[in-house]
Order: sequence, then C-alpha cells, then structure tokens
Amino acid sequence: MSSNQVNSQPDMETEAPAAVDVEVEPEVLSRASVASSVEETAPSTSQSPSGKSTEAPLTGCVVRIKRELQDIRKNPPPNCSADLHHGDLLHWTAGVNGPVGSVYEGGHFRLDIRFPASYPFRAPRIRFTTRIYHCNVDSRGAICLDVLGERWSPVMNVAKVLLSIYVLMSECNPDDPLVMCIADQYKTNRREHDKIARHWTKLFAMTKAQDKNREKDADQHNEQNQEESSMPGQQGN
Repeated sequence: MSSNQVNSQPDMETEAPAAVDVEVEPEVLSRASVASSVEETAPSTSQSPSGKSTEAPLTGCVVRIKRELQDIRKNPPPNCSADLHHGDLLHWTAGVNGPVGSVYEGGHFRLDIRFPASYPFRAPRIRFTTRIYHCNVDSRGAICLDVLGERWSPVMNVAKVLLSIYVLMSECNPDDPLVMCIADQYKTNRREHDKIARHWTKLFAMTKAQDKNREKDADQHNEQNQEESSMPGQQGN
C-alpha cells in the first residue's frame, strides 16, 4: 500500500529556536501561542480611520468550507451527516450509518474531519473515532482511501468522501489493506471475519436501545419464519 493513500500527515520537524537570555513566564508563552494559532486561522482585521476594526475578505478556504457546510446541512448525502465540532469551521464531526446487508448494519460510526489551510487543494484529514473492524481502517481510525490520497482533487468535497467511505464499508479492499491480518482473515476465513466485525459493530457502534431493537426484530423475524414453515401446504385444485 502506498503511503500517500493513507489519510494521515506526519509531524514536520522544526528547528529549535536559539537560546535567549531573557526569561519569559510560561503563562506569557501560552498566551502568545494561542494568539499565534488564532491569527493563522481567523481572517485578518484592520482599523478604519474612524477607529473601528474591519474584517478582511474571507479566504478561499473559508468560503469553500462555509459553502460545503451549508450544502451538507441542506442536502446531506444518504446515510451520512456532518457538522461543526464546537463551532470550529476547520474541525467537523461526521457520522456514517453501517450499510444495510453489511457486517456494519445497525451501527452508527463517527468520524473526525480536519481541514488544512490549503483546502481544497489538499485533502481533509478524516479518521474514524468509532472503532471498526475493517482491513482498510487501522486502530487509530486512519483510512486507506484513494480519494483522500493520490486521487484527491479540488472538485472533491466532504459529501463525496463520506459516500466513498460508506461504499468502502460495504465493499472493503483486501488487496490494498491497511491492516494485513484482517485482510488475510477476510480472504481465508470470511465467516470468522464477519463474526468479529458484527461483534465490534454491536460493541462500539450501537447504543443499548439499538441493540435491544435489533434483537427484538430478529426474534420477530425468526417467529414469523417458524410460523410459515409449520403451516400445512395448500393443495391446488
């Protein structure tokens, strides 16, 4: 698996600043760091002759993300949802329902989305925060998906990526895995793979109420099948 397909970014090494003689209190450094991070993400402001601050034009990244947020709130993709995380425009949380008929059916899987300042020219960083037994998702939630790597382009958006993740959940790619042992199990012992995946879905992606409802539906389905099988066959005229 090529490393550029995994939706994760290594930390960049930075050169240590030269030592200075003046001591700065930790609280001052903390406030300076916070101010610096705010300036990097927030639109710049300037003062008008009247002394009132005026907000600079929004960057292309902010405009694009706001438009996507508006679109996804108005017309969310099927079985998916997304919104701001604590009001942070560059940090979203999303949800994907397990595809019907898959080992993830009935589960609701949460994802974390982080936008780089160069979005949409660089892909967002998306990972599962709900544990999932899947050969293309590792234990940290990183996702091996081509549209988050080499196939990313500015014409893509969060809605399309969420739909791609939904499809990946129903049709995994064991030939380009992120977790080799799960991929091998998928190929050689599909029954055991599916059993574990269903157990993880029940354990991590379902509430107790969901679990009880699924068990109730399963019992009703079994009773209906038993009644149909016990009914005497009708003879034709």
